Amino acid sequence: MTAQTVSARPLRRARGIAAGGPRILPLLFFAALTIALFFAMIYLRIALDRNAFELDLLEHRIEVAESTQLDLRLEIAGLQNPLRITNEAKRIGLEHPRERVALVVTGLADSADPILPEVPVQALEGQQP
Repeated sequence: MTAQTVSARPLRRARGIAAGGPRILPLLFFAALTIALFFAMIYLRIALDRNAFELDLLEHRIEVAESTQLDLRLEIAGLQNPLRITNEAKRIGLEHPRERVALVVTGLADSADPILPEVPVQALEGQQP
């Protein structure tokens, strides 16, 4: 029996390892992707918080505007009170007229038809308060 000769070729390595050492490019890509995702999550959290603060500010402004609107409605209701209007009219010297007089303005019509004189006082004679 004779012994077999061993060739001088190096033994094959595992498929995952290159001839120059372990593959570092996928590891660097994974690390960069992980870091980018981490900073993206931080940025999104900050953006959401900023929007929440703006929303709170807008809600506060809406509450203030609604409160002001209610105050103004109350003031309008007080100003429209007939008793207050009557008292203000008396204070400045206004009073109800004793008789009703209707005024007729002539000369405003452009047509050639003659305007018959109207007597509006007769229409109001039966309606005395």
